[in-house]
Amino acid sequence: MSELSFTKTFLSTLDSRPIKLRADHVFDPERIGLRVPYTLPRLQAPHPEMPKKVKHTQAPGSSKSININVKSARNPALEFSISSAPISTTTVQDLRDAVRARVSDTQGNQVPLDKIKILYHRKPVMGTGKTVAEILADEPEMLAGGKAVEFGVMIIGGAQAMEAPSRPEVTDHHVSPPKAAVGPSGEEVLQTDAFWNDLQGYLEQRLKDEDEAKRLQALFKDAWSSSRS
Repeated sequence: MSELSFTKTFLSTLDSRPIKLRADHVFDPERIGLRVPYTLPRLQAPHPEMPKKVKHTQAPGSSKSININVKSARNPALEFSISSAPISTTTVQDLRDAVRARVSDTQGNQVPLDKIKILYHRKPVMGTGKTVAEILADEPEMLAGGKAVEFGVMIIGGAQAMEAPSRPEVTDHHVSPPKAAVGPSGEEVLQTDAFWNDLQGYLEQRLKDEDEAKRLQALFKDAWSSSRS
């Protein structure tokens, strides 16, 4: 067979076969042997476990704190301070409770909590459970602690500030010595009739017996006079 005839025959054989294999094409490995050995890919080494983050608990008293000034410009004119308030635990509810303890309505009753609004930069703070740290989230210099922040107060319907309980006057516990008596004293008093008359009156009051009081008064006076001689 010439080369030309072989080529034509080979090409005609190829034309009878599909140009592309279908997606569900299968073949029998026993009829068509593998030309190269098939080996499974090597498994990748497992990734080392990431070290767990250890949360360092803060020692008591080490949390950052801030001084809070609460001020209401009108109705009522109220202003007070909360010193060293923990930033992470002090909430809007705590500030509302502090305001409520210092104001009352026109009848002297407590103001409902929903009437008390806390303001920051003249805008109401939404949510009663929000902490001071969350309110100051965009101010890292304030979150560092040790500074002062001011919150405003608005009471719907108005209120009146309660008067602070008056402080008891501080008295001087130093007892000054009694002033010297003016007039006769000592034996000079015993030499007066007024003393013995007063003594007789005292005895009469205690004994309820005038004669016995006179007798004892005379006995005491005689004994005193005898002691002088």
